[in-house]
Amino acid sequence: MTEPLPASPPVSVPEAVEGATPGAILPLRLLPPPPEGTILVPPEPHDPARRGWFFAQLWAELRLAVRMYFDPRYRVSRTAQVAFPLFAALLVFNYFFFSVWVSISFISPVTERLLDVALVVLAYRVLVRELDRYRAVLDYLAKYAGPR
Repeated sequence: MTEPLPASPPVSVPEAVEGATPGAILPLRLLPPPPEGTILVPPEPHDPARRGWFFAQLWAELRLAVRMYFDPRYRVSRTAQVAFPLFAALLVFNYFFFSVWVSISFISPVTERLLDVALVVLAYRVLVRELDRYRAVLDYLAKYAGPR
């Protein structure tokens, strides 16, 4: 049996915010601004491997996607289960609609390719979101489940 994730401590509210209950978590717009002259540094990404070369990242994500689909410990979300066959069907429908059924000399090829690009970008975004979920599961398994 695995242990639950440890709870992170809540961020305390500074006394400068009026009407806030102690221990409440507030949106950033309600917090007071930082002191004058403070340099705010965005947090570094926790995964330094994701800051590599574009094609190397793309290859690593494709390898991770194949690993994700064949990992028996991970169940792909319903969104990804439905989205990829739907995108494939829409790509086929897009081809037949603009190349076979409605073939206008200049408009059809341009519209077909624009819709192809939009569908591929949407499919890639679904895949990236699912890969982020898979990375979180792998991190959890590495911390709490031990080696395979």
